[in-house]
Amino acid sequence: MNKRGGLRKTIFIILMLIVGVAAIYFTFFFAYSCNDVACFRSHQEKCSRTKFTNNLEDAAWFYHIKGKKNGECKILVEVLQVKEGTIEKLGLNGKSMECYLQLGSIASPEADLLKCHGELKEELQTLIINKLHAYVVENVGEIGEELRGITSTAISKTNEQTNKTANSTINVSSA
Repeated sequence: MNKRGGLRKTIFIILMLIVGVAAIYFTFFFAYSCNDVACFRSHQEKCSRTKFTNNLEDAAWFYHIKGKKNGECKILVEVLQVKEGTIEKLGLNGKSMECYLQLGSIASPEADLLKCHGELKEELQTLIINKLHAYVVENVGEIGEELRGITSTAISKTNEQTNKTANSTINVSSA
């Protein structure tokens, strides 16, 4: 009789270990896998753990919804491979960042870099700054002319306002 009790106890312990391991796996490691953007967006809206690779023409992006943290949805974004673009863009390969979106949001995580942190964000900002710098250098003459036009318009409007104020002051004094 002692053997049966020991065998039941052993089976019970093994079953409890299996249930414990399964609970830990589904709580911390399991993530749905999506094959299209619509599936990913529906999981993102609920902020349920999901993995998705978005294979676009110019780059392959990997998204992993980690779950809710401090009332926000935490999403890992990684550039798997840049397929088209400049040499500078190739530096994005393998870089990642974590983005924190509002719960219920279905916006692309990388759309607002202010909500993201990590090496990929820094690289993207560097690319944006370099592109802006190149644009300003190429168009410095046109930009200068536009600024002169804006400045001269603002000055003439200020002068008109000053003249109107002076004229109304003179009219009030004369009366």
